[in-house]
Amino acid sequence: MIAHPTLRPRPRERSDLLLIVATLALVIFYYTLRADSVGVFNAGRGWSPITGQPLPPLMHYLASALVLAVLPLLMARWLTAKSWTELGLGLGRWKEGLVWLAIGIPVAALAARIGAANLEMRAVYPLDPSVTPRTLLPYAAMQFLYYGSWEVLFRGVLLFGLKDRLGGGAANVIQTALSVTAHFGRPFSETFAAVPAGLMFGWISLRVKSIWYVAVIHWVVGMALDVVVVMGWY
Repeated sequence: MIAHPTLRPRPRERSDLLLIVATLALVIFYYTLRADSVGVFNAGRGWSPITGQPLPPLMHYLASALVLAVLPLLMARWLTAKSWTELGLGLGRWKEGLVWLAIGIPVAALAARIGAANLEMRAVYPLDPSVTPRTLLPYAAMQFLYYGSWEVLFRGVLLFGLKDRLGGGAANVIQTALSVTAHFGRPFSETFAAVPAGLMFGWISLRVKSIWYVAVIHWVVGMALDVVVVMGWY
């Protein structure tokens, strides 16, 4: 009997391909699916955008879910043969997860309050400048599509997808490094804070074997920042 070659990549290639999948998702997201615009300023040419036309907020968050979460997750399932739970999408150690929520939510709210005092942060957030106190609640619910998708890509696809091959520590460093580059174009304080935050989020996710607890904490940071800015509590 003649053995047919398998279409599934060898284990060494799987790790490489997960990194390529994540990188391509970030390039597409950064340049074509933004809710704002990133550009360059030159004294002779003025200001020029280098990213695509900003999307309406709802389209931006739906695109986030598709490009950052759904497609990379399906690729991770195929490349690694890991289950949804093994990729961090289960409840994991939920009792410890609740403890981290009890610790992380107040810290996240405080970080948002401190961040809102920064003029550069208020120039960026909320991403939808039309948000008002009346529309904050539905807008915050819609935002979870983004923060949940972010955690699926970095702490799910990359962290849990790479940890068996590279080890938890190395996988955590790699997912953090990519998540920091995804902040380029944001205020320096936010991008710099993404380094310790990414490492901590990864460490917690590995401990509790789930991405959802840090997804909630991450969402609270963004939501609380928007609330403080919109309400003028800075």
